[in-house]
Amino acid sequence: MRTLIGRIAAALAGLALLAPLPLRAADEIYRWYDKDGNVYYTQQPPPPGALRAPPAPAPNTPPPSPTAEPRPERVTPRIAPATPAAAKTTPADASTARTPSSTTPPVAAKTPPADASTARTPSPTTPPVAAKTPPADASTARTPSSTTAPAAAKTLPDAERPEDTTTSLARGLEAYGRGDYAETVAIIRPLAERGDPTAQSRLAALYERGAGVEQDFSEAARWYRKAAEAGDALAQQSLGSMLGEGRGVAHDDAEAIVWWTRAAEHGVAAAQTSLGNAYYAGAGVGKDDIAALQWWRKAAVQGFPPAQERLAFAYAHGVGLERSDKQAMFWYRSAAEQGLAPAQVELAERYRRGSKPDTLTESVRWYRIAAAQGYPPAQHGLAGAYALGAGVKQDYAEAARLYRQAAEQGYAPAQKALAGLYLKGDGVPKSRDEAERWMRRATDGAEPTPAAPPSPVAR
Repeated sequence: MRTLIGRIAAALAGLALLAPLPLRAADEIYRWYDKDGNVYYTQQPPPPGALRAPPAPAPNTPPPSPTAEPRPERVTPRIAPATPAAAKTTPADASTARTPSSTTPPVAAKTPPADASTARTPSPTTPPVAAKTPPADASTARTPSSTTAPAAAKTLPDAERPEDTTTSLARGLEAYGRGDYAETVAIIRPLAERGDPTAQSRLAALYERGAGVEQDFSEAARWYRKAAEAGDALAQQSLGSMLGEGRGVAHDDAEAIVWWTRAAEHGVAAAQTSLGNAYYAGAGVGKDDIAALQWWRKAAVQGFPPAQERLAFAYAHGVGLERSDKQAMFWYRSAAEQGLAPAQVELAERYRRGSKPDTLTESVRWYRIAAAQGYPPAQHGLAGAYALGAGVKQDYAEAARLYRQAAEQGYAPAQKALAGLYLKGDGVPKSRDEAERWMRRATDGAEPTPAAPPSPVAR
């Protein structure tokens, strides 16, 4: 018991909390916020214009694109739409059916970001469906016949024509966009079973997420592998991730590297980032900071936030290059302004270390934006700002509320901080039992809430 209380006391010393402000009973106090997000407790009703909840965070703005390297487009493999067996086509029609859809980037876009200027070359416009009919057939259709009624020479109405793969996939994505997952599966599964790699990749993503079907990582991995072996770059990235995490398949870092490399060479930013992480950690491949840096940079210049955060980390700690706080701040901000919570927290921490009023205010702003996403480290950081009155008006009750949000997600630093508040009675009723309970949860290592899976189909 004494050891546990000693740990709580140590946690309190680490918090460096100021002396508590006395609070009246909750039923005698009005709680409200001003436009800057500061919370107040008064015995009088709130003034006009007071807010009942913290104001929404400022909208994110797109980060400035680095001018040193162009931004390539994400590449997906070419897919030849399946020609329905019932359709009678000439060789000209068959060649037209192999024309890539307007959404498929040209082969030139597969080059690394340094050569990505060629990826902006527009692909030739796909001929309209009506142009597939050879002139000879059209003239024959207009020739009168004494035995055949004119109506017999007409083609099938549009509603009765079989759809090609591209059109069916588009309908499946549209159904997914409106939340009709059952229809999405009904449209995509037949295409996947006929061997279309893109449909197989999308069906795998639905199984991975559990959208329209029961979540099944093994089935997701099976369909990802089919699509990956057929050359679908997004499936190669996803299969690598499942192998690297051991979801649905046996954990295999070495095989994950194989698939990430294939996808990365097609310009898939997520695969490039994962490959950089593997080289940095030496997981499945020899540790190589230079290679890690190169892959992170390729993905970062595409505007991929996780890669921008990793590149910022490299500049901040000198991974594969000379340290540069200026470059680190640039890339952290680039990722933060696109909504990446870890980058927002890192930015907040850097502003907090400035210790000036304007930098502390900016620190609180970034903590708030990340905390609004339910990110425990941000909730913990914002709680600390309220406990110390750093950049906001000191408020132990608000600190306790935020610490609890992070603590209930299994974030040990917040659990220890909440235990310290209960031991001293800062913002919460003083309770040695509650203090011991939260400290015990922190020392037992409660599992944190897992991150939400990536969005399927559209990723």
